[in-house]
Amino acid sequence: MTLERKEPMAQQTERQGDSDDSGFALLAVLGFILLFAMFLAPFAASSRLKALTVGHEYNQARLRNAVQAINGYIAWRIGADSRWRGVVDSGGLFASECAIKDVSMKIAIIPHVSLINLNTAEEPLLVAGFKGMGLSGIDAQNTAQKVMRFRSPATGNGDDRDIDAGPKHAPFEDISELHDFEALRGIALADLGHVFSVREGRAILSRSKETGGASMFYTIETVLFDGDDWTGSASVFSAATRSGPSQKVATNDVDTKPPVPKSKGSCASLLDGDVTRVLEEVLT
Repeated sequence: MTLERKEPMAQQTERQGDSDDSGFALLAVLGFILLFAMFLAPFAASSRLKALTVGHEYNQARLRNAVQAINGYIAWRIGADSRWRGVVDSGGLFASECAIKDVSMKIAIIPHVSLINLNTAEEPLLVAGFKGMGLSGIDAQNTAQKVMRFRSPATGNGDDRDIDAGPKHAPFEDISELHDFEALRGIALADLGHVFSVREGRAILSRSKETGGASMFYTIETVLFDGDDWTGSASVFSAATRSGPSQKVATNDVDTKPPVPKSKGSCASLLDGDVTRVLEEVLT
């Protein structure tokens, strides 16, 4: 009688892990190709191609669609890879720089659980946030008081001359409403979105930013640089749940050109090797 040799448990586990990683990589590249196909669909129509001028406008449109596809892929990966999402929630990917051939990119993934909630934050926390945006002490204090009157259902008393159309007396619905305040109009919406949220976040100044919990909303900001051309977008996505996939709930254009990234490292660790190879074909 012959005895069958059994493979050691460690080798079985290693092979299973390799299989899981390969399976995820396949899902990643398939998901990205679908996203990219969706965003690049307008280029397939001859009328759209004729409408674009050769050179600058075409490159700008190509970069815009690539930015949207990258943001959509990252939102999908947050829901698909729990380990990677843990790194995101801990702030480990708040700012990343890399390059694909001659195209440089900056990517920021911001969990809203770490931001300041405009609808629930106490006054000292709002003051601290506005000081961090560059407002002086008195301007930060005045703006915080006006924000609280703006969102309060009560009429209240106060100087509201620097608020467009006066207080709303209802919760903030979008970060763009901060531009109703004169003191904040000179700050880009993308920068305000790095500090404040209208959906979730901290309410008390003494509370640590490290909440330890998973965020329900994420701002994903991607900026691409190709020679003199550049474009960027900061999109807010809801997290994927058992009841449905991630959804884009808001978008803020990046209107001010940030510094070109100095890092020319590979994007493979951030975007997955297969996805990076797809981008190489499209962007170079």
